[in-house]
Amino acid sequence: MVLGLAIGGYLLFIRTSHVDRQLLRNLVIQRTQVPGLRARPSLSQSIKPSSSTFKVVKDAAKSDPGSTGIYEIEWTSSNKSLFEAGILFQLLPDSQKAHTTLVDSEKQFGSKPQLTGENLAPGTSFAVSGVPGADANSYAMTDSSSGAASGYAYTVVYQTGRAVVTELLEWSNTTLSTAPADSIARSERSLLLRSEPGFSLVHTPTPVISTIVYVAVALVLAVGAYFVPEWAIAARARRRARHEEKERERARSQYRARGRRAVRRHRAPAWRQPRRR
Repeated sequence: MVLGLAIGGYLLFIRTSHVDRQLLRNLVIQRTQVPGLRARPSLSQSIKPSSSTFKVVKDAAKSDPGSTGIYEIEWTSSNKSLFEAGILFQLLPDSQKAHTTLVDSEKQFGSKPQLTGENLAPGTSFAVSGVPGADANSYAMTDSSSGAASGYAYTVVYQTGRAVVTELLEWSNTTLSTAPADSIARSERSLLLRSEPGFSLVHTPTPVISTIVYVAVALVLAVGAYFVPEWAIAARARRRARHEEKERERARSQYRARGRRAVRRHRAPAWRQPRRR
């Protein structure tokens, strides 16, 4: 019984679970294989799903917070050229809700995204190798102030399991090249195929010091619960035996005392006893 209560108390008070949205970084690539981008991201953070513009994401965050989250990551250029890449990652509780989010994402990001200081020509779709069903488009960019060609923008939107990935690249190279977008999309999908199944935002830590102290106290109580009752019964029996022995000794003392008084009563007075010569 003590061990059962100890296990229940441990799960209730020591090893508690909570939602950790920073775990989403395990589902998003942190490095790219694209030349020209810095190795470390300039931005990598979790976003509250309640701030999403999609209703399905907001509703899912309320009903199933342990399976809903948003994460964004960005890389900047390692030189002076305009080269930026970013991923907006959205995790939903099931593939059906993810598909609804995919449709909303394609409408918002796949059809000519809004870029500060840039005008975009109508998009041209392209295929992404290794990412089936991806909605990928390229857009020629022109500077909004001068009208000069400034490069290309690329968007890739796709779903893998419960995850919806939106990828955006801006490149000052005026030669069309979908290879960077293709590389990032394939790396991200490869990670999702390995890590997304069974993934959960619910984190259950096991504090080492608290666990050791708790286990030690529980073992002491369990050992005490096993041995103390037997010791208490034996101690009570010993006290009862000592008490009975004292009662018997008292009875014997009283018996001897009554015998001495009886002898004194039947003994002749000293003056009647014969005098010794």
